[in-house]
Amino acid sequence: MTAHERPLAVGIAGSPRRRGNSSSLLNAYLEGAASAGFETQFVYLNGLTYKGCQACDRCVKGRSCLVDDDLNEVFPLLERAAIWAMASPIYYDGVSGQLKTFYDRLRFTTFDPHKLAGPRRGIVIVTYEDDENEEYPKAAGALAKYLNWRDRGDFGEVKVVAESNLGPKDAWKDRPEVLDRLNQYGIEQAKELLLDRERGRPDFFAHRQPHEILSWR
Repeated sequence: MTAHERPLAVGIAGSPRRRGNSSSLLNAYLEGAASAGFETQFVYLNGLTYKGCQACDRCVKGRSCLVDDDLNEVFPLLERAAIWAMASPIYYDGVSGQLKTFYDRLRFTTFDPHKLAGPRRGIVIVTYEDDENEEYPKAAGALAKYLNWRDRGDFGEVKVVAESNLGPKDAWKDRPEVLDRLNQYGIEQAKELLLDRERGRPDFFAHRQPHEILSWR
């Protein structure tokens, strides 16, 4: 399988720190997917300039989005990606503003002709400083639930990971067992998709061309 033929896993980092705790867990996950044969792409949202959804409703009518910014370079990657992985620290009981603003802009993928073809997998990772708190997995779970909303795509059961005691900078370095677990999740989800392909499920390589789905202007 050539590099061009390999399926793609995209990691969306919602932390302001490129190498922060949630970003490091995301990288461990992507490394696992890569070891299973996937191409990987890490997207650092804090390095991009973008707006939130402007509620123009053009996507509701099957038209292109009104907003023209840096996310228009990211969306074609997501359309091609068989795995969507998102990560964020918990701020004020929710995901970061960077990730939430990005996620709002995904609304267009819940309407034809922008819906996604083929099987996919997803994971939402959050980290937080406190001891274990049952409320914080719910913040990740809300995003996970909406990946399958309105038949956006066939993501199956989206995995949720919420790791406590990861607030201080570089705290992840003292938690190798967490990195190992995320690496294993990446391997498992990648292999699940490859097995789907062997069983003859719709091929995630046979996606519609980006210009047909993501014609922005």
